[in-house]
Amino acid sequence: MERLRKIGFSKLTSLEDAIKKLDSHINFTSIEEIQTAIALNRILAEDIVSNIDIPPFERAAMDGYALKATDTFEASLKNPKTVKLVGKVEVGGFSDLEIDEGEAIRISTGAAIPKGADTVIKIEDTDIKDDIITLYTSLVPGKNISKKGEDIPKGKKILNKGIQLKAEHIALLSSLGFTKIKVRARPKVSVYATGDELIELGNPLEPNKIYNSNTPMISNLVKMYGGTVIRESTLKDDKEKIKEFLLNSVKDSDIVVFTGGTSVGSKDLLPEIMQESATILIHGVAMRPGSPILIGYKDKTVIFCLPGTPVAAYIGFLKFVGITIRKMLGCLKLDPRTEIFATLKNDVPVSSMGYIHHLRVKIEKINNEYIAFPIKLKGSGVLSSLTKSDGIVEIPPYQEGLKEGAKVLVKLFPK
Repeated sequence: MERLRKIGFSKLTSLEDAIKKLDSHINFTSIEEIQTAIALNRILAEDIVSNIDIPPFERAAMDGYALKATDTFEASLKNPKTVKLVGKVEVGGFSDLEIDEGEAIRISTGAAIPKGADTVIKIEDTDIKDDIITLYTSLVPGKNISKKGEDIPKGKKILNKGIQLKAEHIALLSSLGFTKIKVRARPKVSVYATGDELIELGNPLEPNKIYNSNTPMISNLVKMYGGTVIRESTLKDDKEKIKEFLLNSVKDSDIVVFTGGTSVGSKDLLPEIMQESATILIHGVAMRPGSPILIGYKDKTVIFCLPGTPVAAYIGFLKFVGITIRKMLGCLKLDPRTEIFATLKNDVPVSSMGYIHHLRVKIEKINNEYIAFPIKLKGSGVLSSLTKSDGIVEIPPYQEGLKEGAKVLVKLFPK
């Protein structure tokens, strides 16, 4: 066991290589059909092609009168023209009248253009008295008319598979008559925190113990990234019990996440359990915080063993677990975090080379410029460094740090 612990960190894997090793063991989830109205934030599993024209008919772009453009030619305030009102059509209504020269129909925005009409004059460009409409402007054919298929023509691809559906996508799908759509099933995730020092929320805090914050943190991140948590628990440092939970979870989980027990201490049991029960891909990643990360698999289930310190667990999730969930979903955008460029307020030196360092920063906008205030570089157990920050700046492995005034890329925390 001592030899196994040492082997785990004899050579750290680069973040880039770790992701490459993980990639070949990530499988898509199944496809399921759901009601369009409840598809918010789901990942589309099919390209969507319009099966109708939008709008499906020529319609008025504003309130006014539908008529022939020739009846308006040379009309102006000094040279008004007149036509006769012969009918009215509202949105959703229908007129079987056919407009002839010298005639017009009162029309509402969105209503179908009647036969014979080829333009719409705005209501404010007219006067009316006793069914005689006075026109004060000249129009060309097609003015103030939305053409059939102008927004979306029939047969056009309008949405690509892999997008995350928002309210506007659902509105678009609904406008085309799609009552159901195909999406990727949410990956099923089991989440466990290990450690004799952990106390479940709701219980009295005992001496030398801490409340388990990792399980609720990881579980909520799973949901934010598109997965569904099928079980979560706090486990003591008991090898057989942890192994039992692992093997049972593999039967129905796409992903299993542990926090704690991944390093080289006497109670770090997960390296040995993984060696006996699964296949280890990576143990030790050249990143700080988070270097003790262990990743493996059993059958088709990917297993992540993240450090027990909350900041390291959080960053480990963002770099590995989150993108795995989104790859299983077939997302076009694997990292959903918003990125901004900011000016660094202070120097940030690093104490050791060869690691990607994750600097937590607070963002303020001053004189139309984003300023990044360093909050914490070290301190993987300082949970408040996350709540005081807005995002993370990644410092490359062979860079001695960052200088005040440097332009840095900030990856904002997921929302």
